Amino acid sequence: MKQQSVLTRQWRILVVLFLTSGFYSCQKVVSVDLNQSNPQIVIEGLVTDQRGTDSVVVNMTGDYFTPTLNFPPVTGATVVISDDAGNMDTLKGVKNGVYYSSNPQGIPGRTYAMKVIANGKEYDAVSSMPQKVNIDSFYAVKATGPFGRRSGYDFYVIFKDPPQLGNYYQIVPHANFIPADSLYGDSGGIFLYDDEYTTGNEVSYRFRLGGTIVPGDTIGVDLLCIDKATYEYLQTLRTTIQTDRSPTSLAPSNPSTNISNGALGYFSAYTIDSKTLIVK
Repeated sequence: MKQQSVLTRQWRILVVLFLTSGFYSCQKVVSVDLNQSNPQIVIEGLVTDQRGTDSVVVNMTGDYFTPTLNFPPVTGATVVISDDAGNMDTLKGVKNGVYYSSNPQGIPGRTYAMKVIANGKEYDAVSSMPQKVNIDSFYAVKATGPFGRRSGYDFYVIFKDPPQLGNYYQIVPHANFIPADSLYGDSGGIFLYDDEYTTGNEVSYRFRLGGTIVPGDTIGVDLLCIDKATYEYLQTLRTTIQTDRSPTSLAPSNPSTNISNGALGYFSAYTIDSKTLIVK
């Protein structure tokens, strides 16, 4: 699934930031001995309205000074996802610390809970799946740089925000032919939107992709409806990535995870709508 791969890459970037900056939990700052950095558990839990995508990935952070930054998988964990309708599913571990759900898909409007028991500790998180918002249209416009030079394309995602205040979105572009670092730039690929000032209105969200895009290329975009906790996590993760890449920045702070007991990571229940276009 594209979304999982994007956030997995972002989390691996973030774990490096944790190890280099000495930040530990979302509540306090502690010192970390880089020579003997204690491994931290990293949990990535997803429940979506798409079939076959519900999964939880459980890893440990690696040692910063090893030749290759490695994230050892946690096998043999007990992973359970339940909802507020009384359904419960014990996920099956496949390999590399990945646990898959047997449920076909999540349902908008329901609240989901994740429980992970690993290495003698229990980690819990809750996320509510918002109602789905569909993409009305997706199009590209040639962007013009200084002196009239063409500098790429601006992409526009058009959708109608629901009338109730408190809707949060992540916009995830994907183009397999463009290297990830070029595609996502300094933001780490985290494009976010909330409806504080546009409640109930039509939204035109613009983003620009890096890399070399030419006519005939296929570009896709996913519109994710996420809950507030996921939005806040992604917002602080984006700030962390941007801050770390600034030559004048201080050490980055860690994002506000919704998982208990000191785990790194996130648990999110969200809907997905997708569109693609061919650049002209």
